Amino acid sequence: MKKIDMIIRNGQVFDSVNAKFEKKDIGIYQGVFVALDEDTQSNNEVDAEGNYVVPGIIDEHAHLNLYGTIIGANADTVCIPNGITTACDGGTCGASNFEQFYMSNIVRYESTVYSYLNVSTFGNKSLCKHEEDHDPADFREDLIDSLFEKYPQVLRGLKVRMCKETLGDHGISPLHVGIEMSEHLKAKGYHCPVAIHYDDLPENVTVKELFGTMRKDDVIAHVFQTKAETIFDENGKIKDCVWDAKKRGVYMDDCHGRVHWSYPNLQNAFSQSFYPDIISSDLVRVSEYTRPGFSLLYAMSVNSAAGMPTEKILQSVTYTPAKALGIEEKAGVIREGAPADVAILDIRDVKDKTFTDNYGNSISGNKLFVPLMTVKGGRTAYRQIFF
Repeated sequence: MKKIDMIIRNGQVFDSVNAKFEKKDIGIYQGVFVALDEDTQSNNEVDAEGNYVVPGIIDEHAHLNLYGTIIGANADTVCIPNGITTACDGGTCGASNFEQFYMSNIVRYESTVYSYLNVSTFGNKSLCKHEEDHDPADFREDLIDSLFEKYPQVLRGLKVRMCKETLGDHGISPLHVGIEMSEHLKAKGYHCPVAIHYDDLPENVTVKELFGTMRKDDVIAHVFQTKAETIFDENGKIKDCVWDAKKRGVYMDDCHGRVHWSYPNLQNAFSQSFYPDIISSDLVRVSEYTRPGFSLLYAMSVNSAAGMPTEKILQSVTYTPAKALGIEEKAGVIREGAPADVAILDIRDVKDKTFTDNYGNSISGNKLFVPLMTVKGGRTAYRQIFF
């Protein structure tokens, strides 16, 4: 007889690589997934009958520098209770304050937290209109280099904010400089895509130029945003340059937040089979558990209501963000030998739920993703009292 730490039985287990379910049991021993046989037993058995067992959810873009900035959400309250075992800060910090974030928050959070590094030296501190200086002359490549050398396992890329408030008269040049720095860091062996905040472009930057500049494995956040030039042409069709970027391997990130999407944009895109590769929360302090931002699970429910299939939704918060962050061996999958991070969800069919976006558009919900249990590294970190 073989004794292990935990067996989760009877659940619909999500194969995140192939985006499909299989009813089976899974075992956990000493913090990793292990194979089961007829003689395997555990004093800790969880019955997941009628529910869904998925890899620990990944929130690829949230703002988690708690107290270091006024926008930082608390990963311990927005991640583990929502089945999120891994998160990545969306570039809150630049070279001047990343180490404070690391020492004060990252090493203390229960969820594993990675980070993009903002090319702006002081990062994004307070949601002020002009706070992120994107004058390329002020980018400190020397400091960025030293931080990647010191924290290569934590830093997952560079953040560039592409919008009117940060670009000023610089046009697209901050992105080109960010990509040059990314290429320099990649040549040194670091995982370093560029993740951009796409929003309210100035007149001297076009969607065609922006999407055409992005490389395979880069990330475009807020792809369904509503301001200035969007991903849709005058007839409501997804622009060719957007499709081209997606086809060559640029990750399209819903990066939900409150103001960066609308139901008409989601439904229009989904009707053309254009789905986000990644769904992330973009949570900040003022939006955690406050609609229409609320949480990553809420964003998943919103995308379901707009027409995104459940399997695509679950893949967009597990395996795909793991690939984008370069952590496929550490997160996003349930397989023998991988770290035992699990979210057990009740995916409820609903008919009487109405969702409303930030612009007053409403839609009827069809599914709610309800967290029942979170396992982090083999330890039960959260569990509903009735489960």
